[in-house]
Amino acid sequence: MPVVLCSTKTGEGIGDLRDLLAGSLAVLAGHSGVGKSSLLNALADELHARTGALSESTRKGRQTTTSARLYELRNGARIIDTPGIRELGLGRVSLADLRSAFTDFAAFACRFRDCTHRAEPDCGVRAAVESGAIAKARYGSYLRIAGEM
Repeated sequence: MPVVLCSTKTGEGIGDLRDLLAGSLAVLAGHSGVGKSSLLNALADELHARTGALSESTRKGRQTTTSARLYELRNGARIIDTPGIRELGLGRVSLADLRSAFTDFAAFACRFRDCTHRAEPDCGVRAAVESGAIAKARYGSYLRIAGEM
């Protein structure tokens, strides 16, 4: 799964993400006030999804989007902007499901075929994290999901 680092303030990565989304259908989902609509506006100069300012007291965003809405960009991308969510839970997720979400880990060989990448010896994924080949944040996401299984 491709990862594109973006900033709506600096514009970094916006063009790359726009190119990646061309001709596809995508959904912006996440907590309230994290910048989903701001990202949509950065991707589509012609659109003006409603956004809100950060709270002065908490310096966090506030929910502005109240219903899901489909936007069509000039490059053929269709993006659904959704209201913020308070909590996202996992349904039944198997180890195979988890592996399919972290396909980038497959490039790193482990001693054991059924390695969970948590504590087994000679784990290629943990070694890749230590060497910087896999981002610590990405591995942390994997561990959080694995911990809920």
